[in-house]
Amino acid sequence: MSEHRKPSPRDDLLVRPYRDGDGPDCARIYALARRSAFTWCDPALFQPEDFYKDSVDESIHVAELDGRIAGFLSLWTAGHFVHMLFVDPALYRRGVGSRLLDHAAVLLAPWAWLKCQQQNTRALAFYQSCGWVVGSGGDNEIGPWVAVSWNAQGRVLPRA
Repeated sequence: MSEHRKPSPRDDLLVRPYRDGDGPDCARIYALARRSAFTWCDPALFQPEDFYKDSVDESIHVAELDGRIAGFLSLWTAGHFVHMLFVDPALYRRGVGSRLLDHAAVLLAPWAWLKCQQQNTRALAFYQSCGWVVGSGGDNEIGPWVAVSWNAQGRVLPRA
């Protein structure tokens, strides 16, 4: 199976491992993106400091665009689980989420999964457009969620 693919339109977008100094930018994006996506919730529920407790012991990677953190990805690798994938709302639709999701697929292959709130229809449409499949789910503190999964079987992996 080849790990090569045609160049992305966003080859200027760098995905790299998290560094200690990345915390404030990731925390800001985490709060802003959840407030933007989870419109049915009180925005006060989503605070920047949540990033630090919600990402403990996870593998974190950031996307940089023009030297600025544009989004991040937090993985629980043992469970092939994408715990968090958030993009700065000011940078939606610029390829940041796609690049982070491709990166997760490479790191978690041959399969991966995540939870997505059912009411977050924009995110669900995004995952499906990337070839991920929506399954059953459950409920958490902000409402019903669905499992979204990816399987590399017979697919060319994106490059990290």
